[in-house]
Amino acid sequence: MIKLRINTWVVSIGIVALLLGVVAFIGYNLYAPKTGYVGYTPPQDLNVFTGKITNAKVAPGRIEGTSAYDRNCIGDSVTECDGGILTKEYGLVNFHYFHEMAVQPCIHMFGSEKMIVEVLDSDGNAKVTRTQDFGSMAGHHG
Repeated sequence: MIKLRINTWVVSIGIVALLLGVVAFIGYNLYAPKTGYVGYTPPQDLNVFTGKITNAKVAPGRIEGTSAYDRNCIGDSVTECDGGILTKEYGLVNFHYFHEMAVQPCIHMFGSEKMIVEVLDSDGNAKVTRTQDFGSMAGHHG
């Protein structure tokens, strides 16, 4: 009979541990931020950023604008930022992008500057090119 109690106790502890693991897994999947980030490779041209327009429905094509802000920059070596670009066609659009802060400064780091936005598809995926070359001034954040 003692052997049965030990087995019941061990099984009970195992079930509790399994339930805690399932609850933790479900909680993580429900509440962890979902950025879509899977990997980052620095661009050949440090004046080019890839990301997504997140606050407006945009059509594929090329538009020009000026940088307006950088916000919500998070991360250590690879940083995830929201950059504002003021355009004539869509107003102020939010460009969500990743970059390596120590190598490639944020799009609005040096204040308002001209940006060329190439909207790649109707989902808002875009390539933004800064028109001033700040490649030698990497590692600053504004």
